Amino acid sequence: MATPEPDPESASVRGPLAVSAARQEMLATVPRLPGEDVALNGLAAGRILTTSVKARVLLPPFANSGMDGYAVRAADIPRVPWRLPVVGEMRAGMAPGALRIEVGSCSKVMTGAPLPDGADAVVPYEWTDRGSAEVLIHERPRLGNAIRHAGEDLAPGQLVLPAGHRIRPTDLAPLAASGAGLLEVGRRPRVALVTTGDEIRAPGTELAPGEIYDTAGPAIEALVSAAGGELVFRGTASDDPRQVRDVLMSAAANADLVIGVGGMSVGDHDHVRATVEQLGRLQFWRVAMRPGRPIAFGALSSAVFLGLPGNPVSACVTFILFGTPALLVMQGATHPEPRTSPAELLEEVDKPEGLETYHRAILKPRPGKIPGVKLTGTQSSGATMSLARADALVILPPKGARLVRGSIVEVIRLGS
Repeated sequence: MATPEPDPESASVRGPLAVSAARQEMLATVPRLPGEDVALNGLAAGRILTTSVKARVLLPPFANSGMDGYAVRAADIPRVPWRLPVVGEMRAGMAPGALRIEVGSCSKVMTGAPLPDGADAVVPYEWTDRGSAEVLIHERPRLGNAIRHAGEDLAPGQLVLPAGHRIRPTDLAPLAASGAGLLEVGRRPRVALVTTGDEIRAPGTELAPGEIYDTAGPAIEALVSAAGGELVFRGTASDDPRQVRDVLMSAAANADLVIGVGGMSVGDHDHVRATVEQLGRLQFWRVAMRPGRPIAFGALSSAVFLGLPGNPVSACVTFILFGTPALLVMQGATHPEPRTSPAELLEEVDKPEGLETYHRAILKPRPGKIPGVKLTGTQSSGATMSLARADALVILPPKGARLVRGSIVEVIRLGS
């Protein structure tokens, strides 16, 4: 019987993809999860809006004072110093219209309090002698000084934040001020994480000769959480193909995304990639990058599958480039790709021709100039201290084998 020709569309046959092409292909396939309502409180930070939020109220709802001081008619102060009688006080919480000032008088007014009727400026305490029955004003205010006008921030129906926006802690203030009580956000993806290898042991346990700690696993767990994922399964497998199969199937049973760490290369004991091809579908396998060339994407049962290299640096870098965007898209993000910014190389850097490379580095702020950037030492994919020292990844393009000092490069800031 003739041997069948390999399928040219098979992930094992396709040549390595460029990083951007592989990520675009992945993001076009990753499903968006259903939305859910969450309360507007501190726990909403980090969630991704699936519907736009529009203001329900006028903000501010009434003209109010921006400072503690005296509400005045600006025309009543022709020059300074000048004295005016004080005829009352407006405090925060009082109803608009509760006090009116007549020509030639003023009232105390606290920050955020409604502006008394008739007033058109606020004189800060710092410009006065802080008198009670009568106040001496040392500096003349302009018309409208320290007044927040009704609706100057938001009007009903005005967009507060668009769908696809990931909520920051600072976004919660305008969301609350807009009248929102519930927010529709993408459901947190359920993530299963599987690490493989006969030699892998849990951190803190006693190691026998030839064994090593699971260094990639804890870092990927934290990166999953930072991207909004919920870890629902944590498994390990030896280099036994039957055990790999059983653990992967258990992982996929209740997950939206299965992440495999290790077993993605072509060694005699790398079984994860082959198992996924047998049980599910592998869309691509290799990416033209370093670290992290053997990265796989596909499907396992009803879950998305993402296979990462076993070396800890490779696993972390590839997760930042592929895992985080996948989780963000699942939650409805419109701009999931890592953000980059320019920096200047402070040293000469060698790299392999034809591979896009990601070097661990430290940014050096420089007043009036773009930041400088310097590598953290050895760039071995097993050198975990290079990650601990780094606050950025330097992206070097595929073309070329050396970049000279002073070259302008793009960087991804870590932890942003």
